[in-house]
Amino acid sequence: MRWLIGGVLVVMGVGVFLYMTDAFRYMKTYYLIARVAPYEQTGSGEGAIQFLGDSTGYGTGATRGKYSIAGRLGAEYPGYAITNQSVNGRTIDILLQDIAGFSGQFDLIVLQMGGNDILQKRDTDLVLADLEAVLQRLLPHTKEIVMLTSGNVGGAIAFSGAEAQEYERLTRAYRTRVIELSKNTPHFTYVDLFDEPGHDPFQEQPDTYTALDDLHPSNAGYGLWYSKAKPAFDAALNK
Repeated sequence: MRWLIGGVLVVMGVGVFLYMTDAFRYMKTYYLIARVAPYEQTGSGEGAIQFLGDSTGYGTGATRGKYSIAGRLGAEYPGYAITNQSVNGRTIDILLQDIAGFSGQFDLIVLQMGGNDILQKRDTDLVLADLEAVLQRLLPHTKEIVMLTSGNVGGAIAFSGAEAQEYERLTRAYRTRVIELSKNTPHFTYVDLFDEPGHDPFQEQPDTYTALDDLHPSNAGYGLWYSKAKPAFDAALNK
Protein backbone atom coordinates (compact mmCIF):
# COMPACT_ATOMS: atom_id res chain seq x y z
CA MET A 1 0.00 0.00 0.00
CA ARG A 2 2.86 2.37 0.84
CA TRP A 3 4.36 2.05 -2.65
CA LEU A 4 0.92 2.63 -4.17
CA ILE A 5 0.41 5.82 -2.22
CA GLY A 6 3.90 6.93 -3.11
CA GLY A 7 3.26 6.23 -6.80
CA VAL A 8 0.03 8.22 -6.75
CA LEU A 9 1.81 11.14 -5.11
CA VAL A 10 4.53 11.04 -7.76
CA VAL A 11 1.96 11.06 -10.59
CA MET A 12 0.06 13.90 -8.91
CA GLY A 13 3.31 15.79 -8.46
CA VAL A 14 4.21 15.41 -12.13
CA GLY A 15 0.73 16.54 -13.13
CA VAL A 16 0.94 19.62 -10.92
CA PHE A 17 4.42 20.38 -12.25
CA LEU A 18 3.24 20.18 -15.85
CA TYR A 19 0.20 22.32 -15.06
CA MET A 20 2.31 24.92 -13.32
CA THR A 21 4.86 24.86 -16.14
CA ASP A 22 2.17 25.55 -18.74
CA ALA A 23 0.55 28.18 -16.52
CA PHE A 24 3.91 29.92 -16.04
CA ARG A 25 4.51 29.93 -19.80
CA TYR A 26 1.05 31.43 -20.38
CA MET A 27 1.83 34.14 -17.82
CA LYS A 28 5.00 34.94 -19.72
CA THR A 29 3.05 35.12 -22.98
CA TYR A 30 0.51 37.50 -21.43
CA TYR A 31 3.40 39.71 -20.35
CA LEU A 32 4.82 39.66 -23.89
CA ILE A 33 1.42 40.66 -25.27
CA ALA A 34 1.04 43.51 -22.79
CA ARG A 35 4.41 45.08 -23.46
CA VAL A 36 3.94 45.61 -27.21
CA ALA A 37 1.32 47.09 -29.54
CA PRO A 38 0.71 46.16 -33.20
CA TYR A 39 2.87 48.39 -35.35
CA GLU A 40 1.08 50.97 -37.52
CA GLN A 41 2.15 54.13 -39.34
CA THR A 42 0.46 56.92 -41.28
CA GLY A 43 2.95 57.12 -44.17
CA SER A 44 3.08 59.99 -46.64
CA GLY A 45 0.56 58.82 -49.20
CA GLU A 46 2.86 56.57 -51.21
CA GLY A 47 0.62 53.55 -50.70
CA ALA A 48 -1.17 51.35 -48.18
CA ILE A 49 -0.30 48.06 -46.49
CA GLN A 50 -2.68 45.96 -44.39
CA PHE A 51 -1.52 43.39 -41.81
CA LEU A 52 -3.93 40.63 -40.81
CA GLY A 53 -2.42 38.16 -38.42
CA ASP A 54 -2.23 36.33 -35.15
CA SER A 55 0.20 36.98 -32.30
CA THR A 56 3.15 37.02 -34.71
CA GLY A 57 1.46 39.78 -36.73
CA TYR A 58 0.72 41.53 -33.44
CA GLY A 59 4.43 41.39 -32.60
CA THR A 60 4.18 39.29 -29.43
CA GLY A 61 7.70 38.47 -28.30
CA ALA A 62 9.24 41.70 -29.58
CA THR A 63 10.17 44.35 -27.04
CA ARG A 64 8.71 47.09 -29.25
CA GLY A 65 6.49 47.12 -32.32
CA LYS A 66 9.29 48.43 -34.51
CA TYR A 67 11.05 45.07 -34.18
CA SER A 68 8.07 43.09 -35.50
CA ILE A 69 7.61 42.24 -39.18
CA ALA A 70 5.25 45.19 -39.62
CA GLY A 71 7.69 47.54 -37.89
CA ARG A 72 10.64 46.45 -39.99
CA LEU A 73 8.61 46.75 -43.19
CA GLY A 74 7.50 50.22 -42.13
CA ALA A 75 11.10 51.29 -41.56
CA GLU A 76 12.01 50.22 -45.10
CA TYR A 77 8.89 51.75 -46.64
CA PRO A 78 8.14 54.86 -44.54
CA GLY A 79 5.96 56.37 -47.25
CA TYR A 80 3.37 53.62 -46.93
CA ALA A 81 0.50 53.72 -44.46
CA ILE A 82 0.36 50.53 -42.41
CA THR A 83 -2.76 49.34 -40.63
CA ASN A 84 -2.48 46.29 -38.42
CA GLN A 85 -5.53 44.25 -37.43
CA SER A 86 -3.69 41.30 -35.90
CA VAL A 87 -5.18 39.44 -32.94
CA ASN A 88 -3.44 37.10 -30.50
CA GLY A 89 -4.71 33.53 -30.74
CA ARG A 90 -6.45 33.97 -34.09
CA THR A 91 -6.87 30.99 -36.39
CA ILE A 92 -7.58 31.13 -40.12
CA ASP A 93 -11.26 30.24 -39.71
CA ILE A 94 -11.67 33.10 -37.24
CA LEU A 95 -9.93 35.46 -39.66
CA LEU A 96 -12.45 34.42 -42.31
CA GLN A 97 -15.25 35.53 -39.99
CA ASP A 98 -13.44 38.75 -39.07
CA ILE A 99 -13.09 39.90 -42.70
CA ALA A 100 -16.74 39.36 -43.61
CA GLY A 101 -17.13 43.11 -44.17
CA PHE A 102 -13.59 43.80 -45.36
CA SER A 103 -13.20 46.93 -47.49
CA GLY A 104 -10.57 49.27 -48.88
CA GLN A 105 -7.77 48.95 -51.41
CA PHE A 106 -4.18 48.11 -50.55
CA ASP A 107 -0.90 47.75 -52.38
CA LEU A 108 -0.08 44.78 -50.16
CA ILE A 109 -1.87 42.61 -47.62
CA VAL A 110 0.37 40.64 -45.27
CA LEU A 111 -1.08 37.53 -43.65
CA GLN A 112 0.80 36.26 -40.60
CA MET A 113 -1.32 33.24 -39.89
CA GLY A 114 -1.38 29.48 -39.44
CA GLY A 115 0.61 28.83 -36.29
CA ASN A 116 -2.47 28.65 -34.07
CA ASP A 117 -4.18 26.28 -36.50
CA ILE A 118 -1.21 23.95 -36.06
CA LEU A 119 -1.15 24.40 -32.28
CA GLN A 120 -4.86 23.56 -32.12
CA LYS A 121 -4.23 20.54 -34.37
CA ARG A 122 -6.92 21.59 -36.81
CA ASP A 123 -7.49 19.30 -39.78
CA THR A 124 -5.22 20.42 -42.61
CA ASP A 125 -7.96 20.07 -45.24
CA LEU A 126 -10.23 22.38 -43.24
CA VAL A 127 -7.44 24.90 -42.71
CA LEU A 128 -6.67 25.03 -46.43
CA ALA A 129 -10.34 25.41 -47.33
CA ASP A 130 -10.55 28.34 -44.90
CA LEU A 131 -7.39 29.86 -46.36
CA GLU A 132 -8.69 29.60 -49.92
CA ALA A 133 -11.86 31.38 -48.83
CA VAL A 134 -9.77 34.10 -47.14
CA LEU A 135 -7.79 34.65 -50.34
CA GLN A 136 -10.93 34.86 -52.46
CA ARG A 137 -12.31 37.51 -50.14
CA LEU A 138 -9.11 39.57 -49.93
CA LEU A 139 -7.66 39.44 -53.45
CA PRO A 140 -10.16 41.95 -54.91
CA HIS A 141 -8.86 44.46 -52.35
CA THR A 142 -5.13 44.28 -53.05
CA LYS A 143 -2.45 44.01 -55.67
CA GLU A 144 -0.55 41.31 -53.76
CA ILE A 145 -0.89 39.06 -50.72
CA VAL A 146 2.22 37.82 -48.92
CA MET A 147 1.75 35.18 -46.25
CA LEU A 148 4.05 34.10 -43.42
CA THR A 149 3.44 31.30 -40.94
CA SER A 150 5.62 30.29 -38.00
CA GLY A 151 8.54 28.04 -38.89
CA ASN A 152 8.64 24.52 -37.47
CA VAL A 153 6.14 24.70 -34.60
CA GLY A 154 7.43 21.38 -33.29
CA GLY A 155 10.91 22.86 -33.12
CA ALA A 156 9.91 25.46 -30.53
CA ILE A 157 11.69 24.76 -27.24
CA ALA A 158 8.31 24.92 -25.48
CA PHE A 159 7.67 21.40 -26.80
CA SER A 160 9.45 18.08 -26.55
CA GLY A 161 8.96 14.36 -27.15
CA ALA A 162 5.81 13.08 -28.84
CA GLU A 163 4.16 16.50 -28.67
CA ALA A 164 7.01 18.12 -30.60
CA GLN A 165 6.95 15.33 -33.19
CA GLU A 166 3.21 15.75 -33.72
CA TYR A 167 3.52 19.52 -34.16
CA GLU A 168 6.36 19.02 -36.64
CA ARG A 169 4.24 16.54 -38.62
CA LEU A 170 1.34 18.99 -38.74
CA THR A 171 3.67 21.84 -39.72
CA ARG A 172 5.07 19.82 -42.62
CA ALA A 173 1.59 18.85 -43.86
CA TYR A 174 0.34 22.45 -43.65
CA ARG A 175 3.47 23.87 -45.27
CA THR A 176 3.30 21.48 -48.24
CA ARG A 177 -0.30 22.38 -48.95
CA VAL A 178 0.17 26.16 -48.68
CA ILE A 179 3.23 26.08 -50.95
CA GLU A 180 1.15 24.19 -53.51
CA LEU A 181 -1.70 26.69 -53.15
CA SER A 182 0.66 29.63 -53.68
CA LYS A 183 1.93 28.12 -56.94
CA ASN A 184 -1.61 27.99 -58.28
CA THR A 185 -2.92 31.33 -56.99
CA PRO A 186 -1.94 34.54 -58.82
CA HIS A 187 -0.85 37.47 -56.65
CA PHE A 188 -0.34 35.23 -53.61
CA THR A 189 3.15 34.49 -52.26
CA TYR A 190 3.94 32.19 -49.38
CA VAL A 191 7.19 32.85 -47.51
CA ASP A 192 8.56 29.55 -46.26
CA LEU A 193 10.01 30.04 -42.77
CA PHE A 194 10.58 26.33 -42.15
CA ASP A 195 14.10 25.13 -41.38
CA GLU A 196 14.99 21.47 -41.07
CA PRO A 197 16.08 20.23 -37.64
CA GLY A 198 19.82 20.59 -37.35
CA HIS A 199 19.67 23.78 -39.41
CA ASP A 200 17.00 25.65 -37.46
CA PRO A 201 18.36 28.75 -35.67
CA PHE A 202 15.38 28.71 -33.28
CA GLN A 203 16.48 25.27 -32.08
CA GLU A 204 20.21 25.86 -32.28
CA GLN A 205 20.19 29.28 -30.57
CA PRO A 206 16.90 29.58 -28.66
CA ASP A 207 18.25 32.21 -26.26
CA THR A 208 18.86 34.48 -29.23
CA TYR A 209 15.85 33.90 -31.43
CA THR A 210 13.06 32.90 -29.03
CA ALA A 211 11.26 35.11 -26.51
CA LEU A 212 11.03 34.27 -22.82
CA ASP A 213 7.86 32.14 -23.23
CA ASP A 214 9.91 29.66 -25.32
CA LEU A 215 7.38 29.97 -28.15
CA HIS A 216 7.26 33.39 -29.82
CA PRO A 217 10.15 35.00 -31.72
CA SER A 218 12.39 37.53 -30.00
CA ASN A 219 13.51 40.76 -31.67
CA ALA A 220 16.25 38.75 -33.37
CA GLY A 221 13.76 36.03 -34.32
CA TYR A 222 11.54 38.52 -36.09
CA GLY A 223 14.62 39.92 -37.76
CA LEU A 224 15.47 36.46 -39.09
CA TRP A 225 11.93 36.01 -40.40
CA TYR A 226 12.00 39.45 -42.00
CA SER A 227 15.20 38.66 -43.88
CA LYS A 228 13.40 35.69 -45.45
CA ALA A 229 10.30 37.71 -46.28
CA LYS A 230 12.06 40.82 -47.59
CA PRO A 231 12.40 39.61 -51.23
CA ALA A 232 8.65 38.97 -51.39
CA PHE A 233 7.87 42.36 -49.86
CA ASP A 234 10.23 44.13 -52.25
CA ALA A 235 8.77 42.32 -55.26
CA ALA A 236 5.23 43.30 -54.21
CA LEU A 237 5.93 46.97 -53.48
CA ASN A 238 8.36 47.70 -56.30
CA LYS A 239 6.10 46.55 -59.15
